[in-house]
Amino acid sequence: MLLHEGERMPYINLKLVGTLTKKQKEEIAKQFSDTLLKVANKPKEHTYLVIDEIPGSNWAVGDKFFG
Repeated sequence: MLLHEGERMPYINLKLVGTLTKKQKEEIAKQFSDTLLKVANKPKEHTYLVIDEIPGSNWAVGDKFFG
């Protein structure tokens, strides 16, 4: 499926503390791409997903780090 001129492709950047299994990442990618297809009519092959797994030692709320 080709994008039409001016059509934008979805880009999702998911950030989380810790890590996910390959199976969890695959399911997240499926759920996001299914939702964008159903709700916004965006083809799966044009949906980009980046998952950033951040160590708790690099993520804080206020002055409290998760790790």
